[in-house]
Amino acid sequence: MTTDSPPGPKRKRDSEPTSLVSLGDDMLAEILSRLPSLPSLASAALSCPRLCGVASSPAVLNPFLSRAPLLGYFVSVTDGAVPTFHRALLRRDRHLAAVVRRGDFHLTDLEYDGRLMDCRHGLLLLSSHSQLVVFDPVSRSRLRIPIPDNHISRDSLHCFLPACGGGQTPFSVLSLEKKGGRVRARVYSSRTGEWCSHSWAPKGINGPRESKLGWPMHAGGRIYWRSITGDQLTALDVGAMEFSHVELPHNLHYEPWSYAVGETEDGTTCLVAMSRKLVLQVWFRMEEDKSWELQLEVDASKWYLLRGGVQKVCDVTAGVVLLSMGTKNGGLHYYGFRLKNALRPGEWARTMALFMGTENGGLNVRECTTRPELEADFFTFDARVHPYFMAWPHPTLKASSSNTKETSLKDQEAGGSKKKKTSMKDQEAGSSK
Repeated sequence: MTTDSPPGPKRKRDSEPTSLVSLGDDMLAEILSRLPSLPSLASAALSCPRLCGVASSPAVLNPFLSRAPLLGYFVSVTDGAVPTFHRALLRRDRHLAAVVRRGDFHLTDLEYDGRLMDCRHGLLLLSSHSQLVVFDPVSRSRLRIPIPDNHISRDSLHCFLPACGGGQTPFSVLSLEKKGGRVRARVYSSRTGEWCSHSWAPKGINGPRESKLGWPMHAGGRIYWRSITGDQLTALDVGAMEFSHVELPHNLHYEPWSYAVGETEDGTTCLVAMSRKLVLQVWFRMEEDKSWELQLEVDASKWYLLRGGVQKVCDVTAGVVLLSMGTKNGGLHYYGFRLKNALRPGEWARTMALFMGTENGGLNVRECTTRPELEADFFTFDARVHPYFMAWPHPTLKASSSNTKETSLKDQEAGGSKKKKTSMKDQEAGSSK
């Protein structure tokens, strides 16, 4: 006869199961740094304040900022017309699609009566008769900036200055004042809510004109404008707030609209040009001797997407080049592609290594018959096109000045506060999907 013995006491577990909360900040940073993209990092950061703090640290955030995703392009056609938004080819990225879907990229919440002047750091800069408006289409928040009397006209040029770094940083706006054939910079800082005037530029530097050649190009802590003469650029060193002339590459004999200055993905100042024979050139700026060095020449005539003829190189931002081609109906067909994808996989590294080792600039034009993977593909008529890259965390739109703060709050109370509150909730829900 057998009897069932009473069950023994349950064995105690040696340790509690590991949870996210039990990990140290170093381990969390290691996990977050392995996420595939900036949208996925933002989605994870919104789950709790601790993760948000770790994700906002420079060690985690900076590598993601160097490959911030392109969400699309804003196209500004004429004064008073609301800019249109053309979404980039997001390739079924659900995080990016959620950002665009939840935001206000068609500016439906914005009373628009001016011009779109610039688009950087995830913000839009719009100019009207008496004020500037900074608008964040993701959070739907805005800030009105009064323009001081008698120093900035309707035809003045405005643009953002380079960001101060990641996180909830303030932003700055540059406006160029012209008087008697001379130019000087005035800067608005959201940190202080005030304008600051700088010294007049030396004689001979007249500043850019309000035209296609007057569009600002950002690169390497400077803002560049194409010059009327065509053989040099006008540059503003943002750190020293000093204007100067920058000579173009000595053997660059292209029209002003056939090249653009910008940055590669790693932040190197570059100049991308396309000749009428469809030879793509990439130049790097060498600050040591203040010269340009030719890094790459590619015969792009075999790219079937360029057979309509390149009208201009519109923009180069974060390694993304935007070209425009003419169409039969008078419109323009825009293509955006990354420089690193301009050649077949693996050929970019070999070509760069070959070119960097050559002497006296003796470069052979490399033929590339493949079509680069496109980042954008859309039609529009001749207009100013602004690339919009995702920014996270967003620059703050809060200003310290009481006058500016009252204007912003009044604007939000007039119709933006309720939508802003809802949009932030939608943003969190969309990012977590």
